[in-house]
Order: sequence, then C-alpha cells, then structure tokens
Amino acid sequence: MMKHTVEVTQSALTQMLLNGFEAFVIKHSNNKRSGIEFHASVYGDVELNDEDDECRSIVKFVSVDTSAKMASGYVETKDEAEDLKEQLAEQMGVYRLGNMHSHPYLLTEMTLDEVRKRGCVFSKGDRACFLEQLERYDEGAYILEFVLTIKQLEKQNSARDGRIDDNLFEFSVGNCKCFLRAQAFTKDETGALVEESTKLVCEYLEDFSHLNADFGRVKAKHNRKRVLEYKPV
Repeated sequence: MMKHTVEVTQSALTQMLLNGFEAFVIKHSNNKRSGIEFHASVYGDVELNDEDDECRSIVKFVSVDTSAKMASGYVETKDEAEDLKEQLAEQMGVYRLGNMHSHPYLLTEMTLDEVRKRGCVFSKGDRACFLEQLERYDEGAYILEFVLTIKQLEKQNSARDGRIDDNLFEFSVGNCKCFLRAQAFTKDETGALVEESTKLVCEYLEDFSHLNADFGRVKAKHNRKRVLEYKPV
C-alpha cells in the first residue's frame, strides 16, 4: 500500500472556502433553499518515490465544475467535463489530482457532535461514485478525494480547532465550523474500495486562528430556516 502526503497550498484552500461558502450561503436560482453541495476538480503536481512507496501531491488550485448538477444532498457531474478539463490542464503543465465536494449542514441539520462523527466523512453515495471514478483508470490507479464540511452554528465556536486526524482538520469561519478531509482511494482485486494511508498537510491550517475579524454572521432569513443570508458586522 502506498503512503500519500497531500499538501494544500493557501491559495487552493482559499478557493475551496470561497466556492464552498458561496454554495452554502447564496441561494442559487434553481434551488429552493440555501446550503447546496458543490463539486470541483483538484489540480497540482505529483512526486512519486517508488522505492519507499510514497506519493506527495501538491494541490495548487481547484476548479468548480460549472456543468455539475448541485443540490442540498447530492451533486452530479459529467464525465466529458472532467475529461475536457483534465486534458486542458495537462497542456498548461498541471495535473488533475482528483476531486472535491462539500457537505453543507444548516443550523437544524445535525448537531456539531454528529457532524464530527458522520457528517464530515465520505457517505455511501460518495464511495460508490469513487468506485465509478476508478473504473475509468488503469488497474492499480488511485484517486484523491476531498470533502469540505460546513456546519452553521448559532455563534462562533473555535473549541477543538486544529488537526483531529492525520487526514482531517477542524477550523472555524465566522459562526460556521468547517472540516477538511483528504483521502486517497484504490480498489482491490475483488473490486472493493480501499483507503490508502493519507496525511493532509496545510501550513495555513497548522497555524490557523479562526477567521472572524470583520466577517459577520451567516443567518437564516426571517421565517425561512432553509434560506441563509450573510450579515456583515
């Protein structure tokens, strides 16, 4: 089994948060509620050390899949869009490392403890999609997947911010709690999904102090629990 180290640059993290919060807060025209998932492809460089079975992936930027169908509980992507972007990226000298999506939870959806236990992990539906992704590649290939979880809270709660697992960070943005998880997957000879050893590295999150200065709050609109709005301070 290969050991994966996944480094996320500050610019890539910024793009993840900008896109994640836009999908979370802003009501999109075809949806009746806030808090939809988004999907993006992840790009950067890869360094392989075959002698030690180690792989270092450096995430430089993410690209939101604008053709994806985004909803509150799922997201559907198009293979042709991913193939197009992958080929274009290689012409620009970067490689598609994998994908990311978000798990959005409004105030009334799960407690923070429930989000820590099951809301910030990959769902059964996610894992089924990962197996489909691996079918597109040669035997022995791996895919890198991220999930950004955003949980709305009544007020800011920076307790437990920091690394909580080798591949998982918890951090606060305004009155929302965020979780960023990375995981490399392969499949075994029986076709079952396998989690490879993965360590997420992000210098910015290692030294993180919650983002709250002049940020404001995310609140539900009056009498509309499932529609959020941004309230500047």
